[in-house]
Amino acid sequence: MSSVPPSSRSEPRESLLTLIKAQVSKYKSIEDSTAVEVAADVTVLVGKNESGKTAFLEALHKSLPLDAATFNFVADYPRKDYVRYRSQHEAKQYDRVVQLTFRIEKTLSDKINAEVFGGAEIISAGDTFRRNSTIGNTHSIDFSIDEQAALNALRCPFADLDHVDEVFDKSATLSDVLANIEKLKLPADHKLTTFVALWRGRQQQDTNGELVTEHIWRTYLSPSLPKFLYFDDYKLLEGKINLPALQQRQGKKQLTDADETALGLFELAGTSLKELSSDEGYETAKAKLEAISASITEKIFEFWKQNQELDVEFDLKTDSKDTPPYNVGPNLYVRIKNQRHKVTVPFNQRSKGFIWFFSFLVWFEAVQSHTETKDALILLLDEPGLNLHGLAQADFLTYIRDLSAKHQIIYTTHSPFMVDTARLSDVRVVEDRLKEGTKVTSELAGSSNESIFPLQAALGYSIAQNLFIAKKNILVEGPADLVLLQHVSALLETNGKKGLGDAILVPVGGLDKLATFVALLGSQKLKLVVLHDRASSPHQKLEDLVRQMLIERKRVLDFSMFIEPSPNEADIEDLLPQDAYITAFNTTYAKELNGVTLKVKDLGKEPRIVARINKWLSAKGINLLAGGGFNHYRVAQALLETLKPDAFTLDELARFERLFARTAEAL
Repeated sequence: MSSVPPSSRSEPRESLLTLIKAQVSKYKSIEDSTAVEVAADVTVLVGKNESGKTAFLEALHKSLPLDAATFNFVADYPRKDYVRYRSQHEAKQYDRVVQLTFRIEKTLSDKINAEVFGGAEIISAGDTFRRNSTIGNTHSIDFSIDEQAALNALRCPFADLDHVDEVFDKSATLSDVLANIEKLKLPADHKLTTFVALWRGRQQQDTNGELVTEHIWRTYLSPSLPKFLYFDDYKLLEGKINLPALQQRQGKKQLTDADETALGLFELAGTSLKELSSDEGYETAKAKLEAISASITEKIFEFWKQNQELDVEFDLKTDSKDTPPYNVGPNLYVRIKNQRHKVTVPFNQRSKGFIWFFSFLVWFEAVQSHTETKDALILLLDEPGLNLHGLAQADFLTYIRDLSAKHQIIYTTHSPFMVDTARLSDVRVVEDRLKEGTKVTSELAGSSNESIFPLQAALGYSIAQNLFIAKKNILVEGPADLVLLQHVSALLETNGKKGLGDAILVPVGGLDKLATFVALLGSQKLKLVVLHDRASSPHQKLEDLVRQMLIERKRVLDFSMFIEPSPNEADIEDLLPQDAYITAFNTTYAKELNGVTLKVKDLGKEPRIVARINKWLSAKGINLLAGGGFNHYRVAQALLETLKPDAFTLDELARFERLFARTAEAL
């Protein structure tokens, strides 16, 4: 038995056993497959379609289900190996397909030690064991303890009795101890005889394992095993339910997944199929339906935040003109009322996202209310919230986090909104690799771009959100603008003059992208200023934003505004000391220039220093970048080292003072 550190996470649930690893193999011996680390709360599986995510969940579910799910080797075994394996299966030499590793938590280890070993610590919090499942639905356990330590603990209560040394010292196992005591033929009321009777009573006839481990497994570990609960789109609630047909399927034990969800709806509302089907007066039936409506509406809209102006309504009536089976007996109709428009529509005409969300909450709440293993469930969710809007998925992710306080959860997803970027350690990548089959791993380095795309998208969204953490934002074109403005701002503020203050600079990657950023940030009710390079003619997209009143003209600034006299074209580089910039350029590209040095007198008459340098490079036949020009950011970084207050003239510093004063006024 191995040992790992017990969970340090403060959890409301009183865990007895925690799943920490899962090994699944349908393509080769499980010994050759890799164990997947399972988080103590939420584990996320991402990967392309057909990568094996659903197969992984289904295998887990069938290995330890809350319901009656089982493996079917005809359906589940890989077709390419089916003929070879069939004779082996029929001989009951089943392939092992799932191995689950569980950690024993302190509550359970303390209980075992107190009740079996008189308080001696034989089982420690953090000890682990493995449960194996075959495709023939047989199971085995890999569990062992320190046999000698266990015998010493069992021996302690009899330390003052005769024969104790004799029977214990010569024994390697408890079975040996019991056999040695029985040979003594002691009186029936002797403590050792009673000890034998106790353990013989615990012994199972059909087991060959050691008595102590068998007893601990059967009495403590097995009853504490969490069961897998699986939810997918087949469990969606129907908007119209024929009660007689449902009763008939229930009586024949032929309930569908949708039927189970419907029964869950009744249970959640505090009623039953029998009660709904009973013959009663109008007022009684109406009162019952309204009570159900109020109860369900309150529960559902505690979590559904996308539209709070909805009510769930129920109606019960017969319709002889409907199609079978709805034309016989009463039907329960689930309808959604829109309070704003004062109309109701059938449940199945609502958005797929709402139907899924409603069905899941009904199903899970019902399962929790009638199962006896409330604190021993592991939820398996296949593509939860697939049809939900991104913000609704984020709400559902919060709900999952709340559920994880009581249950471990494993779910699959393609959506970046279902990946918590603060918990990337919980993510596992699933890939179907050539010659290897499905691989589930937490290592991202060797994973394909397609597989980790949801993670990249989630990180990109998170970075974008975190860029705009201030209420005041100055949008600039690129990173060179960012570092230069930050540097000069710091110089001014150190000398008691105005700089950026509490505004932040947001580089957007070019003038063409400014319009998109303005629209996105403006919708978040943030204060914006656009600070861009001045070209010879106005930028059309920026002019359109002003005309559409998405941004005020006073918030659209360019660098030419802070140079006197104002030129027709200007970049941030034109506000800087010209000599210092040329020196930084020569330093940055000393190797590429190969002894050639740019001097101020070599520059042409273009208004922008960047354009003048580009023209000089072209005339000299020097190619620093494939598309021409040079890297402004590299030069800006080199410039920072020499850009001290004494490098500026008073006029050059005044340019930046005017710039920061104007942006502050606009914000």
